[in-house]
Amino acid sequence: MIETALDQLPPAVRTFRPTCPGCVPTRPDTRPCSFYDCPGLPQALEVTCELCMYDFAADDGQVKCDHSTCPTALRLRANVPIYRAWLDLLRAAAAPADR
Repeated sequence: MIETALDQLPPAVRTFRPTCPGCVPTRPDTRPCSFYDCPGLPQALEVTCELCMYDFAADDGQVKCDHSTCPTALRLRANVPIYRAWLDLLRAAAAPADR
């Protein structure tokens, strides 16, 4: 997997923050806003197929297409490293400062 450096994230991704009350995408066991459907979510952070709700970040759901040829699947799979780097950015911002 290709690691995405935080400073290489698109500006819209670096500055995007979920605004829904109670949304905590920094915990590994939670999913923000109905499976990553945050209001204003930049396209680069989309990782769930709108047609079948397959979650490419968690690799979970009912596969309804050939993920090796479906243009939507290829785009969403390519977004996963960006999405994970964005989560790392949120976690770093939420972590208490080291003293």
